[in-house]
Amino acid sequence: MDEKVILQHLKGGSREALSLLWQAHSANVLNLAFRMMKDRDEAEDILMDVFVQAPKAVQGFRGESALGTWLYRLTVNACLMKLRAQKRHRELEEEKLDVIIEEVLGKDEKNETFDAELLEKGLAELPAETRSMLWLKDAEDLDVKDLAEIYRMPEGTIKARLSRARHFVKNYLKERKNHA
Repeated sequence: MDEKVILQHLKGGSREALSLLWQAHSANVLNLAFRMMKDRDEAEDILMDVFVQAPKAVQGFRGESALGTWLYRLTVNACLMKLRAQKRHRELEEEKLDVIIEEVLGKDEKNETFDAELLEKGLAELPAETRSMLWLKDAEDLDVKDLAEIYRMPEGTIKARLSRARHFVKNYLKERKNHA
């Protein structure tokens, strides 16, 4: 079927036209998304997003370029949006790690050399429950009372675990720093 006919049918809401578009261009869209995202699962998500939004987005498409070119533009935009969201997510995570390091080391020691990767390794050494408790307290700013309710433990137990966790992470960071 001719691209102009496919476009006309696609604008009319034809599922057959969307299926033809998929058959003709899904492999190229997936390949482009993979090259931009460098992750197969994310590329597949982008592929789905592009073809889910295509029926609505096609209403604004004037047909001045080929449908494949238009799909590439949708793909690039979807990838860039996802990459920006990931970057912002990483920035937020780094800000939260910064808060944790300040709680663990104190403001004075924090300013020496702060290695987010090393902190994450230290946190990974903690038991999952304790690590999540520390994250919720320091990064998400929950109070001990809320943590006691979430973990169904006395507040004193929560405080003790947080103290031991901070002490462990502080020693972990200092040991690794001294061996660097």
